[in-house]
Amino acid sequence: MNKKIMILGVIVIIGVIAGLMFLGANKGENRENTLVMGLDDSFPPMGFRNENNEIVGFDIDVAEAVCDRLGMELKLQQISWAAKEQELNSGNIDCIWNGFALNEERAATMNLTDPYIKGELYFILKNDSKIKDQEELRGKKVGVQAGSVQQSDLEQSDLGKDLEIVQYSDFLTAFMDLETGGIDAVCASSLIGNYLITSKNKDFITMDSRDISTSRGCVIAFKLGNDELKDKIQNTLYELKKDGILREISEKWFGKDMILVEEK
Repeated sequence: MNKKIMILGVIVIIGVIAGLMFLGANKGENRENTLVMGLDDSFPPMGFRNENNEIVGFDIDVAEAVCDRLGMELKLQQISWAAKEQELNSGNIDCIWNGFALNEERAATMNLTDPYIKGELYFILKNDSKIKDQEELRGKKVGVQAGSVQQSDLEQSDLGKDLEIVQYSDFLTAFMDLETGGIDAVCASSLIGNYLITSKNKDFITMDSRDISTSRGCVIAFKLGNDELKDKIQNTLYELKKDGILREISEKWFGKDMILVEEK
């Protein structure tokens, strides 16, 4: 009886190990027919939840067009933006694709596409704010999204030394705190700022930044060494640019063509 139990136990253990090996093999960085896209689902208009709780946005439309062209299934994976690098390196997602700004630090640790769209860094303030220049922000509270390029740029700038930089899990929360007077300004990309101000009819004004931004545009990030998937996505973006599809998506969300992709 004990011998039968031991044999059964060994069989169960072998089955568990085989299952884990199978899952590990399919968790890799280059899934054959599925693209697992890591994103912040509260980052309009790049990726966010609509009134039906569906994830929509500019980047979603572009990713769907890419996957349609490649015959791949798109899987949207909401992640913590502050832990995005860990999600990518662990293989939980195939790429970070959600208004992900290019800077030198990210270029050194991830495999990045060419920039495909660009926004400008600026400050957003309440309409009745008496602050008219970024120098007048010294000693004030400025909100940023945790883990964003705006946070790192602001922290490394001369201005950032004299600010109280307040981190938020997402920009929507930062804007709500700005509206109630919890902070004096939000440092954000014009991609999200312009959309929120117009779509939500917010009583905000914008103020240009100087000598802060290091971003050269938004890119799609892959794990270092994953050249095959990155090149496949990049080449498809070239095709969609040539066919006018990227322009159509940009005009849908921004009212104009903001695409940076060069035709190859």
